[in-house]
Amino acid sequence: MARFSIRTDDPAQSLEEIWPPFGLRVETPRLALRVLREDDFPAYVAAATSGVTHTERNPFAHAWNDKPPEELIRASLSWVWSHRAKVGPESWSLMLGVFLKPDDDGGLDRAGPGWSGRDGAGSAGAGVVRSGERLIGMQDCGAQHWTVLRTVASGSWLRADQQGHGYGREMRAGMLLWAVDHFGAAYATSGAYEWNERSRRVSLGLGYQVVGRRLVPDAHGEQAEWQEEYRLAAEDLVRPDWFVQVQGSERLREFLAG
Repeated sequence: MARFSIRTDDPAQSLEEIWPPFGLRVETPRLALRVLREDDFPAYVAAATSGVTHTERNPFAHAWNDKPPEELIRASLSWVWSHRAKVGPESWSLMLGVFLKPDDDGGLDRAGPGWSGRDGAGSAGAGVVRSGERLIGMQDCGAQHWTVLRTVASGSWLRADQQGHGYGREMRAGMLLWAVDHFGAAYATSGAYEWNERSRRVSLGLGYQVVGRRLVPDAHGEQAEWQEEYRLAAEDLVRPDWFVQVQGSERLREFLAG
C-alpha cells in the first residue's frame, strides 16, 4: 500500500486530497454515504429536528433526539466536529451522512450502470458531493484497536418520514460491503434494545448473530433496559443482490495508516 502524502506549498489541492475522509463515497442503488461536511449542516439540522422515531420509547443510548431544536444542534454539531479528531491507525470514526439520490423512485428495482457487477468505479471523475441529493439520516462507522481487531461498530438514524422504505437496511448493507470488501473488516458489531424490533430485523437480516445481552440504562437514564449485542463475521454477511460503488477508499486507507 502506498503511503499517504500531499504536495507541499500547493493551495490548489482539493479538500479530499488533504483530508481523505471527505473523499470517501459509498453508493448503493438508492443512496450515497459520505462523511458529513459543514455545508451539509443545515440539511443535517433539518433532518435531525424533523423527527427520527415512530416508537413510543426512545431507541437510542442517549435521548439526543428529545432535546429542543436549539439544544439539539448545539450538542449534535459539536458531536460531529469531535469525531474529526478520531482518525488514526488504531482508532477512527466516520460520521457518514445518508443521502437519497434524486433519481430514486422509492423502489429497489433500478439497475443502472454498475449495479450488476461486484463493484463499480462510480462515475469517472465525479466528485463525492453531487447536486440534488437529499440528506435523510446518518450511518456512523468506527473502530477501536483496528489493526488487531479489524472490527467496525455502527449506529444510525433516519428521518421518521423516510422510514418503512428499506433505507435502514440498505444503508447498513452499503456500509458493511464497503468495510468488508474495500477496507478489510473481519467483524462488525451492533446493539439494540430488545423491544426495538425494527433495528433487530435489520441486524439479523444481514447475518449478525446475537452474542449476548446486558442491562443498560434507557435513553433518559431513568430505568433499566435489556440490550442485545450483535456480532457479524465477514463471511456470514447476507449480501444483497446489488453491489456498492466506492470512491476514495484506498486514499483513506493510506491516510489512516499514518
